[in-house]
Formats: sequence, C-alpha cells, structure tokens
Amino acid sequence: FRLSHAVKLYAHIHGLTRAPKNVIRHGHFNSGSPATRRAAQIWCQVFDQNSARHFRHNVRQIAPDKYRADQPPHARRIHFKKFGGQTVSNLHGSPRYAPALFENDRCQIMSLNLINRPLIADRAAPAVLILEIVQILRDIKHPVVFRGKSGINPTEFIATVYLMVVKAVPAVYKKSQISTFSFGITFAKRNINHYILDVYQARNYHAAVGFEDGTKNNYDDEKIQAGFDNKPPPRELA
Repeated sequence: FRLSHAVKLYAHIHGLTRAPKNVIRHGHFNSGSPATRRAAQIWCQVFDQNSARHFRHNVRQIAPDKYRADQPPHARRIHFKKFGGQTVSNLHGSPRYAPALFENDRCQIMSLNLINRPLIADRAAPAVLILEIVQILRDIKHPVVFRGKSGINPTEFIATVYLMVVKAVPAVYKKSQISTFSFGITFAKRNINHYILDVYQARNYHAAVGFEDGTKNNYDDEKIQAGFDNKPPPRELA
C-alpha cells in the first residue's frame, strides 16, 4: 500500500464529502447516495480521528452530573445514556458538517437532547452567545456532557463559567480550575477563551463584578479579538 495510493484514497474520499455539499454540510443524507454517506463515515473515522477516540479519551467531571469531554465515539454515547445521561452539548464546529450530523442522528435515535453552540478557539464569542450559554447552563437537563474536539479549550471555558455563575465558586479557585484540568490550555496559541477570562479577572481586580453582569455591561468581543491578536496584557483591556 503505497503513499500515492493513500493520497489518491484521501482525494477520492475528500471529493465525495465535498462535492454534494447539500448532503454532507446540510444534513440531507436522505437525498444522498449510500456511497456518499459511507464516504462521510470513513472521513470521520480516519481524517477526523474518530477511530483513535475508541482507545483514548479526555473526560473530566465539572460537578455532580456535569462533565466535559472530547468528541465521543458512538460507544461512549451509549455508555453515557446507559448511566442516565440526558444532554450532549456540542461546543465544537458547525452542526452542518459530517461529524455533527452523525452525532445529531444518533442522539435522536437515543433520545439524547443535543445542543449545538460552537465556540471557536481563536475568535471571540459575542456577548449574546456567552449569555445564552450561561442560561443554558442553568436550564440544561442533567446529566450533561459538554464536548469539544479534544475536551480542552471550549469545554474548560464552559467549566469555569459554570463554576463562577452557577456555583459561585471563589475567584482564586475558579481561575485555577481552567489551568488544572489540562496543562496545555494555559499556553495554547489559539486559546482566546482563556484570554477572555484573563481580561475578566483583570477587571474584577479593580471592582468586583459577577461574570454574567460583566459580560452584559463591559464585554466587547471586537476589543477582545483585537487584544488577543495583538497580545497586549489583559489589564490594558480591563
């Protein structure tokens, strides 16, 4: 099996998944051919690394009945449902693409509530999205798992927001939570969510304000984005 064969196979699969965009990206699997759906499954297993997740995973408990995790294979959803799981919250990628479309299919079959609210690693989420997520954290059916791609960036941001807003965890502890979950999150080059929390902490140093109120009154996603891109100290945005 030569490398050239692998390249041709990738091109063939990639072409099948890209050509019928209405099928793969918009969920019209019923109007697609079995070959197209099969190509999408192969793409998920090989190029989206779904097969590797059968052997390694990143699952952590945030609080009782609340977990954060990487993108789960179907077997892990079955395990989650078996132990009373109610909700899956997708924080990674567009719900129009193949991995999320298969997830939607399987969650419907298993009667799992699926919520799609993607957070992008290098783009500041608008205030309305963050506030919507805060409300979801209050109202969501438990047990719930918040899942990203690797279970690090957006899920740890959500974990910290949950502890701050819903559980009212003291400031020093809640900042330490996001760093202790995974070493890599603090130093990731594309980790704008950690930068958002750094700016919030800097503002909180001058005048104590809750995260939700601070997001409503002081948060500016364009300024956060500019700060993240240009790398001034967070205190300059406070």
